[in-house]
Amino acid sequence: MKRFYPSVIALILLFTFPLCAQQAAPFPAHLTIDQAVTLGLTYHPMLRGAEASSQAASAGVTLAQSTYFPALSVSAAGTRTGGAAPINPSFPIRILTYNNYVTALTLQQTLYDFGKTSGHVSANKELLAASNADFQTAKDNVIMNVQLAYISYVQAIRLVKVDEEAVAQSEAHLKQAKAFYAVGTRPQYDVTTAEVNLANANVALIQGRNQIRVGRLQLENAIGLHSTTNYTVSDSFDIEPFTMSLDSAKMVAKEFRAELLSSQARYESMLSLVSAAEGQHLPTLSLNGSWTWSSFDFPLQSKWLAGVTLSMPLFQGFAISSQVEQAEANADIEKASLDELDEEVMLEVEQNYLSLKEARERIDASTKLVTQAKENLKLAEGRYNSGVGSQIEITDAQVTLSNAEITYIQALADYNSSFIRLRQAMGIIGK
Repeated sequence: MKRFYPSVIALILLFTFPLCAQQAAPFPAHLTIDQAVTLGLTYHPMLRGAEASSQAASAGVTLAQSTYFPALSVSAAGTRTGGAAPINPSFPIRILTYNNYVTALTLQQTLYDFGKTSGHVSANKELLAASNADFQTAKDNVIMNVQLAYISYVQAIRLVKVDEEAVAQSEAHLKQAKAFYAVGTRPQYDVTTAEVNLANANVALIQGRNQIRVGRLQLENAIGLHSTTNYTVSDSFDIEPFTMSLDSAKMVAKEFRAELLSSQARYESMLSLVSAAEGQHLPTLSLNGSWTWSSFDFPLQSKWLAGVTLSMPLFQGFAISSQVEQAEANADIEKASLDELDEEVMLEVEQNYLSLKEARERIDASTKLVTQAKENLKLAEGRYNSGVGSQIEITDAQVTLSNAEITYIQALADYNSSFIRLRQAMGIIGK
């Protein structure tokens, strides 16, 4: 029979409990949109890959700069040679066996290569700038996705409240219809109609509550972390004004949009590679030196060597010319991509700008619509209570009110979503 030792169990609990607590702790009891963004920037796996790419680009800069520094190496070798050694035709062949020991310290330094090294260094620095911009793009996308998911979650919560109000109103109308039917002032049809309305309201409520669960999962997926505890979110929308003109918004996007900055840096990198490729037609001046210790036996004898080398390619089978043409073509490709991206960004800014204005107008219109729909429902209920109106009027008025409230909530959500997308299109969502 196996025995469980208390000390072992205590150690297991000691190491596993902090891990469980770490997974559940990040989500506060009430999660604000700013807190959700902070969690996304901390835990979303997309950012780890973007950060690693930036680190790789930084290493590329260091690698390109290494040519500016001397290359120092040391080597040591020991050999033993044996066999026939014909020394002179007048003498018989001798069988010799001997050792040979060599130790060398070698130094090589490029003095000037007419821009080849500087071109590669400049190209890698631009690639580093592009990678940093790509990292910012990843952060901006995480921020946007978290904020959009948060807005969608809030929208689902607000819509469920509308569904709950519709259910409560349907239950009240059904109770009223049954009371009128019991005293004989209303037909059975009114009761049946009220029951159908209540069933439809309950179906909508079930669908709305399921959408809340879906919205919660989408929010946690956008954050990159799933919570094991319940939490609440703010069930209201902010209407932050946007007073900037469209032309100003486009100018901001040209200056701050990370994708544009990345594409511009990659184009500059290609131009630097063109310069480096053209520099291969020019000579390279380098310094060479070595200190060697060698002999057939110890102690070894030393000698040194120092000199300057000038090398210049005369003909490489058109390889250099082809490299220049390839680099120029790659630069043209990157320039075309930059111009295309610029057009896409400007279109994205304008579309979201127009969507924002349209949503703002819908908010104003739907606010009046909700007020009128509420008044219409009151009138229909008053007519029904006085025996003049019908259950159909109440049903129509209730549906009109629910649709008006849904339209208002949708307008609020669209305004916030357009505001988020516009800031992302301008490149200022993380600022």
